[in-house]
Amino acid sequence: MKKLALYLATGFAGLVVASAAQAADLPKSVLKAAPAARSGDWTGFYVGVQAGGGWGRARQTDFSPFDTGWYNQSGALAGVTWGYNWQVGNTVIGFESDAAWSNIRGSTDGANALNGPCYGVTPQCTAKLQAFGTNRLRLGYAYDRWLPFVAGGMAWGRVHGSEGDTLAGGLVGSGAEFHYGWTIGGGVEAMIDPHWSAKVEYLYADLRDGNSFTEGNGLFSITETVGMQVHIVRAGLNYKFDPGPSFLSFLPPNPGRSAGPWNWVGLYAGLNYGGGAGKASQSDNLYDRGTYNVGGGVVGGTVGYNWQRDRWVYGLEGDLDYSSIKGGTSGIVDNVTPWCNVPGSFANCDTNLRWLGTARARIGVAWDRLLPYVTGGLAVGSLKSTEGDQQSLLSGSGSVTRAGWTAGAGIEARIDNRWSTKLEYLYVDLGSGTVFTEPIGGGATVSENVTFRTHILRGGLNYRFN
Repeated sequence: MKKLALYLATGFAGLVVASAAQAADLPKSVLKAAPAARSGDWTGFYVGVQAGGGWGRARQTDFSPFDTGWYNQSGALAGVTWGYNWQVGNTVIGFESDAAWSNIRGSTDGANALNGPCYGVTPQCTAKLQAFGTNRLRLGYAYDRWLPFVAGGMAWGRVHGSEGDTLAGGLVGSGAEFHYGWTIGGGVEAMIDPHWSAKVEYLYADLRDGNSFTEGNGLFSITETVGMQVHIVRAGLNYKFDPGPSFLSFLPPNPGRSAGPWNWVGLYAGLNYGGGAGKASQSDNLYDRGTYNVGGGVVGGTVGYNWQRDRWVYGLEGDLDYSSIKGGTSGIVDNVTPWCNVPGSFANCDTNLRWLGTARARIGVAWDRLLPYVTGGLAVGSLKSTEGDQQSLLSGSGSVTRAGWTAGAGIEARIDNRWSTKLEYLYVDLGSGTVFTEPIGGGATVSENVTFRTHILRGGLNYRFN
């Protein structure tokens, strides 16, 4: 895939050189229109397409003990992009999201033996990145038609893993889960005309270790963890919309810069989506199962109201999101900590945040179209946790609605006088407490205590009613 990166960069450079050579042969009368494009404003909402390739490494582990070690993977990906830029002087600030189909995959051979890597008649473990996306902040410097930039934020991927085959005498299984991590990178974008631009960029993404599938041999089953790290090089083509009537024709005209500072006052509602990654732990007065990773997506709705005094904007905002943020553990650390039921059995502990709501205050400073802000308040979520299975003595499950707190920050940008888009980060702490009780024999029970904390990064689109 390093060759692919070289090919993409060389091809992009070739297009630039060819364009420059062609422009040199044009009459001066034709070239007179060029400065308007070179001095164009990057401000606005845009959508686009992107394609490229990636390479990296994957690793599979469980507590049997089993570890494939890191093995290589590579492949192609293609998808769509959308975002918003805001420009002041030569500085361009923006946030961008993307989603792509992916075929980045790899495999490693093992040994068909007990506790050996990758069971099977032809022992093999595989990992594949089936889909990939990001929510990122971008910071760039406009130079003539060019916009070099750096970017970073949250990354998500649907990771598929497998081990062994149906003819194996050991553990076999396959499956896929969404993993959430982080990404950082940079690139350069070139303005073709006031609406169209082309770009090439590099991203590094760490999708962290996460449960991907359950495997077994007919007698017991365990959870297989897959970790993945990828380097991605891709090229894209974007189309930028003009604010106001050219974006959505039924809206009132855009007041523009001559109207003075943008007015954020009023009731608004919108949609948001994103993902979260954090930590959960389970314990009772007999065993401590330790701390394990959780991750997943969120999607939902938002409603709020802003007041404004000069450039200061303050308001109240509430949201309710469906959540798939979850994770699990076998409950064994360094072959010492007891498993997630009576020792000697195979089972897992897991926790799932099923929905999350917040009620928060916001305060920000209006800066032309941009509203950077801080926020904090109440968080309420529904947690479901389990331990063991019905065949084990120490097992149980239950759910609870728990209140906690949240704090964070974000940046919102006006598309026109009704619509705005935003990117925000929230830290959510749902505290610690009992989720369910489980029997330990003789009619006695113990209470399972669960602690849950997560980081959330999400984008949104809001509509202001007045």
